[in-house]
Amino acid sequence: MRFKYIHILAAVFLVIGMTVQTFVSYRYARKHVQIKLDLQMQLVQEKLRFDLYDAYDVAVQLEDFVSEMDNPDDLMEETRSVIKHYPQFYSCYVAFPENRFPKKGKWYCPCSYRVGDTIYTIDFGDAKHDYFAREWYHGAVNNEAGFWSQPYRDEDYKEMIFTYSYPITDVQGNVTCVIASDFSVKWLQAQLNADKPFDEAVFVLQSTNGEPIAASDEGLQITDNGEWLISSTTLQPIDLDLMIAVPRSFVWAGISWGIWIQFTVFLLGIILVGVLIRRLWLAREESVKLNLIERDMQIANQIQMGILPKDAYNDEHVALKGTLIPMREVGGDLYDYHKEGDCLWFIIGDVSGKGVPAAMFMSATVNLFRAAGRRLNSPKAIMEEMNVVLSDNNPSFTFVTAFIGRLDCQTGKMTYCNAGHCEPIIKGKGFVVCEPNIPLGYNGNFEFKEQETSLAPGDTLVLYTDGVTEARDAQYRMLGKARWMEIVEHREDLPEAVKNYIGKADPTDDITLMTIRNQRAVQPLTLRVPTREDQWPVLRHTIHEYGTCLGIEPKALKKLEVAAEEAVVNILHYSQAGFIEMALSVHPSPSSLHLVLTDDGLPFDPTAYETKAEAVAERQVGGLGISLIRQIADEVHYERIQNTNNLTIIKQL
Repeated sequence: MRFKYIHILAAVFLVIGMTVQTFVSYRYARKHVQIKLDLQMQLVQEKLRFDLYDAYDVAVQLEDFVSEMDNPDDLMEETRSVIKHYPQFYSCYVAFPENRFPKKGKWYCPCSYRVGDTIYTIDFGDAKHDYFAREWYHGAVNNEAGFWSQPYRDEDYKEMIFTYSYPITDVQGNVTCVIASDFSVKWLQAQLNADKPFDEAVFVLQSTNGEPIAASDEGLQITDNGEWLISSTTLQPIDLDLMIAVPRSFVWAGISWGIWIQFTVFLLGIILVGVLIRRLWLAREESVKLNLIERDMQIANQIQMGILPKDAYNDEHVALKGTLIPMREVGGDLYDYHKEGDCLWFIIGDVSGKGVPAAMFMSATVNLFRAAGRRLNSPKAIMEEMNVVLSDNNPSFTFVTAFIGRLDCQTGKMTYCNAGHCEPIIKGKGFVVCEPNIPLGYNGNFEFKEQETSLAPGDTLVLYTDGVTEARDAQYRMLGKARWMEIVEHREDLPEAVKNYIGKADPTDDITLMTIRNQRAVQPLTLRVPTREDQWPVLRHTIHEYGTCLGIEPKALKKLEVAAEEAVVNILHYSQAGFIEMALSVHPSPSSLHLVLTDDGLPFDPTAYETKAEAVAERQVGGLGISLIRQIADEVHYERIQNTNNLTIIKQL
């Protein structure tokens, strides 16, 4: 009975609500457009900030180059390289103080600039272009953090530009040069045009005193007279006012069709009642849903962290430790490992995107690695199987960079395959060379390339995601690969070092680190064989495997094998010995490999022959090889002990 007159009540509510609904719809649409304008303003500002802050990174790059250059003319090509790699730069130049290079005269300012698709290089300094009188030069000299100029018309370029200049100082605080980059206002205007949220939207850029500089629609003036919806902000770091606006008529045009729909809805009163009831329920359940979302995100975080290894791994051969710090409750970074016999398998990866979708893709990637890693025997095979599955089931075109490795804990040999991920670092030895394979999820038919290297005893492999090298401090300066390498070389607690660099700044990406340390000790090795020529391959193979375990570079190890072969051939051919005994050992101070060859043949000291001074025809048998051995080895010693010849070849590691 209580629903008997609901259609009448619905009609009454509709008659009253139609008038209200039109007004509400307009208010809602206006609010929606305003929110989108505000959001777009934030996005545009962040995008431009990234492009503009490249000027600081370039200044740091050129600072390193200036400090190490031998010829100031080399700066011409270096500034040209900057313009080539940074399309947003109009020009880049390095201005030196007066008479810094006497041969160059009072002014010297290597400069590269862009005209269309062509890059030109010139010496910008002369009486006509007295940069000592320019605002950007004085601004940089008086501001150690750098200087952003207001837009101005450059008489050479015939363009409106603005400049970022940065001073380079010596240890006494004296300015050695000023590095500057120009940005075209036309470039900035093109960026604004490309980022309009609506076709009817207009961007206007003006100075802080209200003087118009550029607009996405040439010549258009916007005034806050009630005809526009406006969002404005001060664009940092160049200190300009940026405003985006859409006409109110655009908002009204967007909802005019809704009035006709309302009349149709009037005839479908029961349906409208359902809609109204649904809105009421949505209002009531809004807070409940927010609580549920928050709880679900917490549960998702627990599930994601539960997927990853909970403990570090440590035994007599290897120590592994992983750390993941998500930017949000859930993230897209991953790492995993498992031990199979003497081999340690491991992966580190970074999924494109953020939030729940990335976390789901991350979970799938880890599970695929675990499943494939227990069936396949090479990183290449695992990578290709994972790539097939992720590519065939990827409607959102999400991708993941990954590094998969297999470490033989007995020998230190590491086989690896890199799918577009950051190059790992071997502490003390630099970056691991990686083939440019594509990330997983793009092309299921791609054939990945596998590589090999070795971890010597005591070596530590550091793997990481780009959230580490792209971490930014409170001044928005990127950590970068150079600073990261320095941290790896001098710090033990790497996650804490990254946190300290970020400080109070908001994280920009997930941060994941994994370190693998080779803890095995190489034991001395002794091998005795009869003096037959077919025994040399046995000795050579033993030297090769032992040197590989120590992480000796292949070229250096090959030379050591050649030196040993020269000594062994002399013993085989001339000593009349019954056996050859080879002893291999590692000495810690200084770190070196000792190879001792012992035989019971006739007494013979090959080191007694001065092969450099003697004519070849005058050398005795056995004297020819010692010259080559001396060139390869760091030290060569001979002793006659208890009727045996003992030749020691020492190679520093």
